[in-house]
Amino acid sequence: MMKTTSRALLIVSAMAMTMAVAGFAIAGSDADEKGIEQAVQNYVSSIYDLKPELLDKSVSTKLQKLGYMPAKDGSGLKESWMTFDELKDLASHLNKDGMFDPQTSSRKVTILDHTDMIANVKLEAAWGIDYIHLTKISGNWMIINVIWEMESH
Repeated sequence: MMKTTSRALLIVSAMAMTMAVAGFAIAGSDADEKGIEQAVQNYVSSIYDLKPELLDKSVSTKLQKLGYMPAKDGSGLKESWMTFDELKDLASHLNKDGMFDPQTSSRKVTILDHTDMIANVKLEAAWGIDYIHLTKISGNWMIINVIWEMESH
């Protein structure tokens, strides 16, 4: 009888610990998803809302950004590379003439996958589609790579 009671107590304790750990993992996952979403929203808002300072909170200074847009001469797609400083400069003036309506332009963020330290996200924005890699730096989610393509019109 004593062995059965001890074994049952051990099993119940193990189950309780497993559930507690799983609960913490789920809570951490929710916090990570909120952090990932916020980093990407800061990125898109920096451009739509002319707030380049938002980039400091969510984009690494080691950013590598590669984009494809239609060539002006109609010869196909043109490749364009951008650094953090170039993105910050672009965010300070790109929407000055209201190219994108901050209230109605798309800001759809889809988290494709994430672990404790890295994430892969799809952003559907007014300018096209961005695939974004993020990493956690000092506890904060930061964009490190962006590859994007402008929608064809």
